[in-house]
Amino acid sequence: MGPTDEDRRNSLSIVIPTAGAADLDACLESLERDSETAADVIVVDNASPRPLTYLSERHPHVRVVRNDENVGFVGACNQGAEMSTGELVLFLNDDTVVEVGALGALVDALVEHPAWGACQAKLLLMEDPSRLDTAGSFLTATGFLVHRGSHEPETRYLRSDEVFAAKGAAFVVRRRALKEVGVFDADFFAYFEDSDLCWRLWVAGWEVGFAADARIRHRLGSTASTVAPGVIQFHSFKNRICSVLKNSGGSRLAWMLPLHIGLCFGVAVWFRVQGRPELSTAVLRAIAWNGRNARHTLRKRRVVQRKRRVSDAEIWARISRPTSLRSLAGYARTTAGSTSESRVA
Repeated sequence: MGPTDEDRRNSLSIVIPTAGAADLDACLESLERDSETAADVIVVDNASPRPLTYLSERHPHVRVVRNDENVGFVGACNQGAEMSTGELVLFLNDDTVVEVGALGALVDALVEHPAWGACQAKLLLMEDPSRLDTAGSFLTATGFLVHRGSHEPETRYLRSDEVFAAKGAAFVVRRRALKEVGVFDADFFAYFEDSDLCWRLWVAGWEVGFAADARIRHRLGSTASTVAPGVIQFHSFKNRICSVLKNSGGSRLAWMLPLHIGLCFGVAVWFRVQGRPELSTAVLRAIAWNGRNARHTLRKRRVVQRKRRVSDAEIWARISRPTSLRSLAGYARTTAGSTSESRVA
């Protein structure tokens, strides 16, 4: 017999980090319209300009915790996860709208796939829900990601399957898996924290999935639009390099890390040529940060590798996809002209 509605409500906690986004009300209202709405909804207020005291009246079942300073997406998510009670924890952006049935579909996906430590919802573009934000990500030999299905018709992805990484805008993680591999890396602040967590899950023997029936709309780029492009690039490159160093197997690390750092230098040069010195400097600062903190990262690497249950060769056969230098150049061009996310990241 499958889980009852009551089982679903008691098993799922939802953590929503926010800095007071205008979309937050719409997100919470969409949760209330879903008959599978979790009993445990936590909003972590990351020092929004206006305290969210009104939420207790409009959404009385939501717990709100306010931070005096912005601790980043990572800090807020970890804080909410610590406060949560469900056996499953859904990390949800405040610029999303959950379609009816999506929560139940996420729970059902993990019930049906016990090896999945986490899974991503089917993220649709808010302005055109017939097209995808992403249907999960895969890793390339360069250390950059390919976001599957970006801006493609959502009808191309009607089956649930496995992916390398779930996008942090809407993905659910088993509490048991979090206890085993740890929460988001506290050094990351924001960006690539979701992929890093999923990579650690794969290393520890878990799998990561995509739930095709869990439809959630996402206003792509709304969070990034409030952050300086240089800040985004610094954390993105910093965290990606750190994740490659922590999670790669020994033989792969020996060639993948130099390749990745070399490509990062190449992107920095490209930004400079394109007249975006602030982005070039951000990438170079990210490389330098990893040099200064290498000893600390190697300590974290030892923790990750002690939990390894699957060889790198086994993992890569399932999580990797090819990409070309042309794709990487396209990423650099897109990023230089916009703060929005691209197909390679």
